[in-house]
Amino acid sequence: MNHRRDPFTDDLFLVPQPERHRPGKADYAFQVSHLVSEMLKACPADRWEIAAQMSRLSGEDVSKHMLDAWASPARSDHNIPLYRVPLLEEVACSHELTDWLAEKRGGRVAYGRETMAQKLGQMLVMKQRIDQQIRELKKLLGEGE
Repeated sequence: MNHRRDPFTDDLFLVPQPERHRPGKADYAFQVSHLVSEMLKACPADRWEIAAQMSRLSGEDVSKHMLDAWASPARSDHNIPLYRVPLLEEVACSHELTDWLAEKRGGRVAYGRETMAQKLGQMLVMKQRIDQQIRELKKLLGEGE
């Protein structure tokens, strides 16, 4: 029997766990600022262009200085508002903040084709279970295979 390792389903059966919080240790302002900074650095567009695209798409003014504040760990009192996260991720071509939040809450996120592949996998498992039940019922009824 040929058993090949599938690199795409390595953690298929690992169950993500939410982070355990300790009193006074759940301030994520620095981490959020750092993630925004990394997203902006990785984006091919500069901060001026990102701000312009965000302003154009939202219909509200988003300045380069706002991006700088959101990305500065020293300005933790100026973290990105939650309602701006989807727009920043779209413009920066990233899912960093969504993935980070899902991980903190004990989840994982699948995008695009990954979502369809996971759904297909679930359906195939369901089909195998149903086929097994059909075989067992046929056996009980004496119909054989």
